[in-house]
Formats: sequence, C-alpha cells, structure tokens
Amino acid sequence: MIRVDLAKELAKYLPWEPKVGDLTIVYGELGEAIIEPIILRHVKEKKILLSLREVGDLVWLPRLSMLLYELKIRTTKGFTLNYEKDSDQWFYKDDEIETCAGIPEDAAAFALLHKLKNNAPVNR
Repeated sequence: MIRVDLAKELAKYLPWEPKVGDLTIVYGELGEAIIEPIILRHVKEKKILLSLREVGDLVWLPRLSMLLYELKIRTTKGFTLNYEKDSDQWFYKDDEIETCAGIPEDAAAFALLHKLKNNAPVNR
C-alpha cells in the first residue's frame, strides 16, 4: 500500500473519483486513521461516500495498476519496474527518471510525482 504522504501529494495533481476496489484512509475527529475500501454498495449508495467525507479528511490510496497506467501515458519509450533482491528495493526506470523504494507502489508514485510536477505530456 502506497505511503499516505505520497498519496496526499499525488492528490494535488490527479483528480479522483472513487471506484470499487480503491482504498481510502479517513482521518476522524480524533486523528485516528480508518482504512475504508470502496465496495459496490458504496457506489450504489452515494450517500455513504459523502458521509465518509464528512467524517474527516479523506485520502485516496491509488493501486499499483493505477499508478502504472498514469506512468504509461506519460512515457514515450516505456518503463521498467523491477525488484532487486540484494538491496530489497523496487526500481522504476524510464528515459527520464529512476527511482527506488521498498515497495513498488512507492517507487511508481515517486516517478509519477516527478512527471506531474514537471508537467509531462499525456500520450493518449
């Protein structure tokens, strides 16, 4: 699961609409973190999502597949995301940037943040 600080930073650049399978963290009035998955019932009963937002700050935790899709549309020659056993790190590399982190979501998120901050063009 992506680090919350990275998810918050990504949220500044990427619009988000909740989809089934997404995870969110809701911060309650006392600062407690509550992990909430978006389930089919939430989509059908939109008032549940609205009530979650009223509880406190809602942070979207993008899945790895979402991060990789966003990277794919922002790279011209493709990219790699590999695990290196010796260092116990995940490495992302494309023609513009290299990042590493302990989990693949964070490595991809660091790279995507770099691209978003530098206004990488979208290849659709």
